[in-house]
Amino acid sequence: MAMERRRGEKLEVAILEAAYEILSTTGYEHMTFQNVAKQAKTSRTVIYGRYHNQADLLYALVQYRYRQALGGKLIDLVQEQGSLREDLLAALELYQQFLEAVGPELTSAILFELSQKNEHFRELSIRGRESNMDMMKKVQEFARQRGEIKHEFSVMQMSLPFDILRFENMVRGGNVSKEYLNQLVDEVLMPVYMNE
Repeated sequence: MAMERRRGEKLEVAILEAAYEILSTTGYEHMTFQNVAKQAKTSRTVIYGRYHNQADLLYALVQYRYRQALGGKLIDLVQEQGSLREDLLAALELYQQFLEAVGPELTSAILFELSQKNEHFRELSIRGRESNMDMMKKVQEFARQRGEIKHEFSVMQMSLPFDILRFENMVRGGNVSKEYLNQLVDEVLMPVYMNE
């Protein structure tokens, strides 16, 4: 009996799930088209028809994991919470969910491709930074509308929470707790953002 031929989204999901499984268990160097095709029960020709190279597949995998974890764009998920402190905490929780969804193996592969000056990942990095800035501009606007602040955050101030969380996840190995996020907001971010 022949296997059902998968197409479209079903095939895409099978390929990306296979790629993530290989990446998570044996590493990026083993996430070859041959290995992914075998794991996804498809052919290398099918994978070559969708992706130019391993970096393209990795890029698609990042987008897939992000959509899977959050179900939408970060900027659309940032909602007014009633105070600057609560807005910051909610934004950090969203970003931490994103970092956990991507995971350390995928993050390491992304860093490798960035070190290779891969154009896709340079664009991804720029878009990610712009998305972070947009989130913080939204948080800033909520606080200004409530009268909590009158000034605008600097670029460095807007980058700070994301830079700290990336460092915690990539260098210190993650395990970022709710208590850690509260401490980060109360001891670091609130003094920074409330200081004109």
